[in-house]
Amino acid sequence: MKRIASLSAVGLRQRSAWPVFALIVVLIVVLGFLAPGILSVRNLLNIVNQQTSLIAVTIGQALVVLTGGLDLSVGSVVSLTTAIVSLDAPWAVPLAIAVAFLTGCVNAFGIIRFKVHPILMTLSSMTALQGIALLVRPIPGGRVPAWLSDYASGTLFDIPLPAILAVVVVIAASWMVTRSRFGLHLLATGGSPDNARLGGIDSNMIIAAAYILSSLFACAGGLNLAGRLASGGPLVGAQFAIDSVAATALGGTLLSGGLGGISGPVAGVIFLALLANGLNFLNISTYYQMIIKGVLLIAAVSVHRRKSPGL
Repeated sequence: MKRIASLSAVGLRQRSAWPVFALIVVLIVVLGFLAPGILSVRNLLNIVNQQTSLIAVTIGQALVVLTGGLDLSVGSVVSLTTAIVSLDAPWAVPLAIAVAFLTGCVNAFGIIRFKVHPILMTLSSMTALQGIALLVRPIPGGRVPAWLSDYASGTLFDIPLPAILAVVVVIAASWMVTRSRFGLHLLATGGSPDNARLGGIDSNMIIAAAYILSSLFACAGGLNLAGRLASGGPLVGAQFAIDSVAATALGGTLLSGGLGGISGPVAGVIFLALLANGLNFLNISTYYQMIIKGVLLIAAVSVHRRKSPGL
């Protein structure tokens, strides 16, 4: 057990998130010259507020990636969540949470019990959930509970409530990964499931917990998004899967598992948001923005390669 703990600690130190923070600093300097208004406190708070849903989804995605998996169903969970809560019924929010929990259980069961590859398993659930979202809400519309809209538009000391909640959740998730027993087991499982089992860790339970948490975080992101939109949309979460993977990779989390954390992926979200904001200000076409994002993802995946088992 001590050996697994030491390997995980060493891995965390070796795989830091400093590159994405360095990129953010460079981007801030560039934007400071080209578009100073983007760096105003109000605009930065707006950016964080707008990215709260993606931050939630990315945290869940990072937990799965740390185990060596990938969750492509998060975008459909976001879409289905907004579709369900837009029915504006007393049972809508509990039902959305229950559906997300069930999705995580199904993903975990297929991956653990039937050894389906995570990409294939979550791709299948993504497709099924997308179909259900279209059945529930064929076109954007509906109305969400009033309290959800009030929360999404609310402020505390002129700071948006979603931004405050995002900061609290990021701190809690970072502590969970870096300081708790669960986080240690998560990293050990991603580094080497066999070694983790030899160390007395129930790797299957850790993997199951990661996929369930991923779906629940995606549901939280969907609830926040539904509150912001004050309606539901069957396709509003389509981009969340690729964006959460891109942010996680840019944040220094190894896609093969075992090395990384939460602060890096969240910084990846902020970097992508600042980049998009700056490119929009400079009137760069959306198509070119997609190309830039793809190139950044390829670069991040190429740089973060496992050099040896468990490292």
